[in-house]
Amino acid sequence: MIPTRVEKLKLIAEEMQLAFYLTKHLTDPFVARTLARHILIRAENFIEHARGLRRPLNDAGYDTRGFHRTKEAYASAFEEYFKVPRHRLGAHVQDFDFGKRIELWNDIEIVKISFFVDGAREIYDALAALNLTSYVAFTESPELADPALLAVLHQFQRAIDSRNWVEMGTDPLALTRHNSAAILNTTPLHARASQLSLIRRWIAMERNLLDKIAAYPGTTRILKARIITDIVSFCDCLVTRPVSPGAPQAMDGLDKLIAAEGQSSAAIDNLVAASTFLAELQTARAIRDSIGAHLEIDDACTVSSVLADLDAYDLAKGLRFYERIAAAFIKTCHSILFLRIYAADGRRLYGVLGANRTAAVPYTADDTATPPMPSAPPPINDEEAYRKNLTRWLDGDDDQKAEARQFFWAAFAGSAVVETIEEVEALGSGARFWRREFRKAHQFLSATLSGGLSDFDFKGILELILSCSRGWPYPLAELLVRHGRNASAFKQQLICHALGELGSAPHASVTKFLKDCSHSPSWPIRLQGALARFKTFVRAEGTYRINHKGQSTADYDAFLGSLMAPMSGAERLICLLAFASILGPGVRSIFQPFQSNYASLQSQIEALCLSFLNDDTKKSKATTLTQLIQTNDYIGVSLLIVLDLDGGDQHPLHAALIDHCCNGSIVAANHDQALRHLAMCFYLKRDHHRALEIAQGLAARNPDWVDAQILVAQILGDTPGEEEKTAKKVADLRHAYKLTPEVEGRLAAVEAEIAKRKSSTA
Repeated sequence: MIPTRVEKLKLIAEEMQLAFYLTKHLTDPFVARTLARHILIRAENFIEHARGLRRPLNDAGYDTRGFHRTKEAYASAFEEYFKVPRHRLGAHVQDFDFGKRIELWNDIEIVKISFFVDGAREIYDALAALNLTSYVAFTESPELADPALLAVLHQFQRAIDSRNWVEMGTDPLALTRHNSAAILNTTPLHARASQLSLIRRWIAMERNLLDKIAAYPGTTRILKARIITDIVSFCDCLVTRPVSPGAPQAMDGLDKLIAAEGQSSAAIDNLVAASTFLAELQTARAIRDSIGAHLEIDDACTVSSVLADLDAYDLAKGLRFYERIAAAFIKTCHSILFLRIYAADGRRLYGVLGANRTAAVPYTADDTATPPMPSAPPPINDEEAYRKNLTRWLDGDDDQKAEARQFFWAAFAGSAVVETIEEVEALGSGARFWRREFRKAHQFLSATLSGGLSDFDFKGILELILSCSRGWPYPLAELLVRHGRNASAFKQQLICHALGELGSAPHASVTKFLKDCSHSPSWPIRLQGALARFKTFVRAEGTYRINHKGQSTADYDAFLGSLMAPMSGAERLICLLAFASILGPGVRSIFQPFQSNYASLQSQIEALCLSFLNDDTKKSKATTLTQLIQTNDYIGVSLLIVLDLDGGDQHPLHAALIDHCCNGSIVAANHDQALRHLAMCFYLKRDHHRALEIAQGLAARNPDWVDAQILVAQILGDTPGEEEKTAKKVADLRHAYKLTPEVEGRLAAVEAEIAKRKSSTA
């Protein structure tokens, strides 16, 4: 008994020193306090184990009076300073007064923390005077003297210090961080959602740091224990834990609080029902209870056994479990209007140069650093800066792309004017004169587009232009038209598509360019020209009709007829599907004046499509067609036709419909059903990479939708070279979900396919 408890005290003291070392060198106040939570937990564990050691020592005849006085003084100090933070911010995340939580968080500072770290070491060292045969002198971990670990920590801190932007903070500690725009709402439901946002931040930081220090077992164990503990806390805040009424752990999860507000928690409930949630949570909770939030006090559990349990826990699998439940939280937030803000936690606020400039309360006593200053205004007239940011947009990661986009947004707005374009808008008996400014940034992109770019880079620049389209569309459209007059046929298609998103009336050069394209001998250019003209017409005419109480400047049917006049029957069907997919969502107000026209489009499409379907006596395909049209799913309509064409993929309409779904001419509706159908279009086109990309996005956003998870496995299974990934995905699905015999059969078919492929190449 005595040897085991002494060994556990030594482990606790060692971990406290290692964790303290991390907080001394990761000095960002929020990061340091996040890591210091481990010290609070271990301090409470130390007290519990030290108290448990006294009786065995007394029974063995040792004089423990000095040991008793010292440990109880240590315990009293812990009760005063850190008992509540340990319970409500460390081992658990529980309800608490908003202001008191911030006060206790800021009270976690290096002076107090060092007292408990040093105190634990002193109490352990004092055991040497008892001459216990099991006592082993305390020695510092070699990781504390490893310059490589220190270099990693300094690099991690420098990355934090380089962040000079403002971000959205929806968690209850957002006010304690530099440059955060805090959202405050303390109703029970909002408080729980904000707690979940806070835990997501903790886990994200801990995972990031763990990736950097994977070579150091002592610090790795600390972070692993913290992540597991935080995952359990996340689950307890999300899903109401079944405990006895009045139990200390009793707390309404987000699911129950949502139901109390009359809203739907289906994403959470469905995930719990469809997955092995409870089993995976219990596996994590067992580790949390033995070494995460506690250190098992039972003498039958030795230090080596609890460390072995921690090491054996498959953290990668545990993080996949966490990612599913975190996705259920985000999906729930998106589904409830007043919770959507919590899905935006951590988002960078572009164009905001500074939040409140109050410095976060420092963790270290000598830290007098102020919040990072906002970056200087961008060099919007510097061509070298243009080139640098264009490279970041084309070749950088997501953060670099976002920064480059923000740079060009500012440059399009404020760089030097190099040309003024005059535009005349006819107004019946009069006219309105417009003056548009063509700036240096527009001139740079225009020259770049004409510089012999690859198709990939050309498309990348168009994506940049479209990402800035809601700011100043006229000059962006103008630079595309100037380049488009002499562009290749392929690039003209892309330019037409972009102009459809950018174009606004009046813009004479765009109108002429699109009219010319809509009469091109090339069908792909004609289609893109017609679609762009349709989008421009709807945008301008819709705005006019709204502003003039339903009056119109043009006849919709006549305009539509002129666009489709030279088209064949197949071309007309594709064009109608594309027009309907543009009008179909009906969310933007400018589409509202065209709802009767949209209904007519739907009727025409239904009549045309029925002729391609080989239906049964129950008219089941006709019913499916109607349902797809009613849900604005014209990708699904196209797929239904494709799968029923006489001649299969040899029918000319097969490739045409698939291609126009994949290139965006027929727009996917903004719902999961349509995106699943889009993935299937890419799959039929044998573009497994794009199909998989869409399917994986669907699966990640919908962890409660088992079919979406199976789709990923099916596409992987049909992708040459992905046999190992497929086998791993199938194994993960069997572990994570409760599979029906039908679903199990689909997975078995995937396994049979990859086995067949392996045998054929053996």
